[in-house]
Amino acid sequence: MLSLAKDLLRKTQDKDALEVKPLTVCFWTDFMSNPSVMYGLFSPSSRKLSYDPDKVKVMGTKDGMINQINISSIEDLESFHEQIMGVPVLLRVWAEFVQNDYIGAAQPDIHFEGDLALLVDTSHPMIRPELEKALDQARKIIQSQGKFCIQIDFGTAIGKWLKKTYPRGYCGLCRLRNHRARLYITNYDKQEHCLDCNAVWCLVLGPCWLLSAPCYKIYRVIKCKDIVIDVTAPIVRRTTLAISGKVIEVTR
Repeated sequence: MLSLAKDLLRKTQDKDALEVKPLTVCFWTDFMSNPSVMYGLFSPSSRKLSYDPDKVKVMGTKDGMINQINISSIEDLESFHEQIMGVPVLLRVWAEFVQNDYIGAAQPDIHFEGDLALLVDTSHPMIRPELEKALDQARKIIQSQGKFCIQIDFGTAIGKWLKKTYPRGYCGLCRLRNHRARLYITNYDKQEHCLDCNAVWCLVLGPCWLLSAPCYKIYRVIKCKDIVIDVTAPIVRRTTLAISGKVIEVTR
């Protein structure tokens, strides 16, 4: 992981620093060590997060963080809409980023793998319109006795942020995995992404993939309407300086 000394720091005014950005990340271990790093919305309390539920929501239960919200009725959907719309929402996501500076390198020059605290501002104009549209679609599907699955995918945004944080060299090769960077709202079940079409599946497991993937995808289309939101808002990372304890925003 790149040291903090190599990060590009952006100086912000006090008002700007306290303004919740559309997407904010913090390494999970850092967040749990100092929850207030997320705009002062959280504070530590007996190894648990303490927060005002009127000001921020957490995608989790007493047993831990979750990435799937199950809906069984129109009332459940309306309740979910009322609770999360217009306030920041905290999720725990996972991503892996591996980069080699040249082809054939025995060990990756950069390797990031870990959990991130992701704060999503659902009131932001880059987030809210698509979320409102997806929930409206889901509402109509429920009213017609159908099945739906809203998939809010933060993978694109996280991928752009990681590639900006760890820029590629001239002959660099990079691989990004972020399959645990999605939030699902569904009255059916979340989509299985292990059968998504890619070069590895086609080359290594060609016959098996050709037999299983199309069947699953056809079955999925028949049984459930998948509504995908590909979030592309820019990410800002917040962290705490070790010596001064000052919270700063890191743009890369």
